[in-house]
Amino acid sequence: LHVGRLSHPPVPAPHAAAPRRRPSLHTTMALVASFQGLAVGASSGASAAGISFKKAVSAFSMPTFGRSSGSSSRGVFQVFAKQNKEARTLQAVEERMYNKQRKSQITTRMKKVFVKAMALKAMAAVADTDILDLEKLISEATKAVDKAVAKGVLHKNTGARRKSRMSKYKQELRREKGLLVA
Repeated sequence: LHVGRLSHPPVPAPHAAAPRRRPSLHTTMALVASFQGLAVGASSGASAAGISFKKAVSAFSMPTFGRSSGSSSRGVFQVFAKQNKEARTLQAVEERMYNKQRKSQITTRMKKVFVKAMALKAMAAVADTDILDLEKLISEATKAVDKAVAKGVLHKNTGARRKSRMSKYKQELRREKGLLVA
């Protein structure tokens, strides 16, 4: 897919708040220590389900930043990527417009081939020069289809099917007019 420069300046964020800072490891551990005495569940001190906040906190381990310990019990931090989402949305719009233009160009070129082939079918006598004009149009359309397949706008099978349709029209025309040599 085509990823080009944006034609307009980036959209500023709706609010001008300072970016959020992650609490330090010291702050987080102090917070955990202050909540360790709490119990969730029964008021008598023994939890009804056997689950206490102290057990939950002790089971939680802080992630090791920058080190790969291989441990599977890591803490999870959420990263909000609103700007990335907005940028990706703008990119998708631009790519869709680009792809739409390419597909429209291919459709127009193919239509020119089909209209020319129908006009030649309607003619009583067709010369090789008329067929050469048709082949030139087919060549232009084929080039556009190949470019679209290379850029990922069309699937390769779709491109092959469209090229086959155009050459089929040419072969039928030659067969009808008696110009097929083989």
